[in-house]
Amino acid sequence: MKYKVRFHLGKGQYFRHFQITFPDGRRKFYDPESNYIFMENARLYNNCKVAEQIYAGRNKTVCSWIECDNVDVQGILGSLFSDELPPTDEGKTELRYNPRKSPHWLENEENVDFKKYSRLFTIDNRVFVEVV
Repeated sequence: MKYKVRFHLGKGQYFRHFQITFPDGRRKFYDPESNYIFMENARLYNNCKVAEQIYAGRNKTVCSWIECDNVDVQGILGSLFSDELPPTDEGKTELRYNPRKSPHWLENEENVDFKKYSRLFTIDNRVFVEVV
């Protein structure tokens, strides 16, 4: 089983939080302003049919996520007391997904739906490729 990571846009307490679904089915929510999420052996998923409908004006619903072998959530405050530097977006490639603007995951404006990456990480509500 794999972990699933997605950005939660449903109304309520966890609006605009990352939702992680664990292999055992548990779900936890993480505030992107307080946490970094590192994902190993990750693959971008997209329900293209639903994304196309959202792109055409339909209400948003869950249509994309990241599946990965391992997830490591690190609190931003904890990084202040660590020997490791917090991640930075400087020189990193951002992956973007907004089905209102494009019905695909984008890397440098190119469709990367279902592409695999060895390591991804988040800063705020953005996802980046980490070159290892």
